[in-house]
Amino acid sequence: MRVVLIIIAAIALIIAAVLWLTVTFEIASNGRKTIITVSVFKFIKHEFVLPVKKTVPDNTSNNDEKNKRSAKSKNKRSRQKKRRAAQEEGGFREELKSMWDSEARWFDFENIDLVIRKYTDLISHGRSALAVFLRRLKRKIRISRLDLYIKFGLGSPDKTGIAYGAAYAAAGNLNAFIMSYFKSDAGIRLYPDPDYVNSCFEFELGSIIKTRVFHVARALIAALAVFIINHIKGSVEDGRNFRQASDRGSYGHRSSRTQRDDRC
Repeated sequence: MRVVLIIIAAIALIIAAVLWLTVTFEIASNGRKTIITVSVFKFIKHEFVLPVKKTVPDNTSNNDEKNKRSAKSKNKRSRQKKRRAAQEEGGFREELKSMWDSEARWFDFENIDLVIRKYTDLISHGRSALAVFLRRLKRKIRISRLDLYIKFGLGSPDKTGIAYGAAYAAAGNLNAFIMSYFKSDAGIRLYPDPDYVNSCFEFELGSIIKTRVFHVARALIAALAVFIINHIKGSVEDGRNFRQASDRGSYGHRSSRTQRDDRC
């Protein structure tokens, strides 16, 4: 019996130690490439690079790639039809892939609208769950560093000057939100670099975010519970509305039939 209690206590201590660990997220982005480094202590690290690089086979030449791209661009409408068919057959993962047009390297807003309409209820449930998740993490996240370098130009000195002042105003409003929601000593540090001659836009972001695993796990459990409850309620209400509609239809059918019988 003592051995069992010792094993249970050891497992509980290990779980508690893991949940109480501090996780650090270091985010660096230049607009084209984003590197997220997740670390626990100083020796356990893992990097996520976005977007993920696609490996091209060695036997495929650049000319072949150009020919394939030109052929795909000519059949864009047929590709959209196939993509919609894949959405119906392939499930949610294929629908997510269909939101991005790999040829144009931009979002396919038509398919995004279709997916949003299809998953309206799930999106509303997920929005409420996200609000619970963020509310649970309030003042539980420390932002040690949040530096934003922006190089921008609107082609004329007056418009660029207006944008320069608007950038500082937006940073002030964002700082008010950050200081009220997160633990931060300085908030966001903005480094604007206006170009009064040329039209350009570049940015670099560097941040260090720290929180404990326990806080994230607790917020995830609470958000998941809210999502499941909302989904169950929505399913029950849909079933109830369907039964009421069917009862009304059957009642109307019966009443019209009884009226015919009375006339006869």
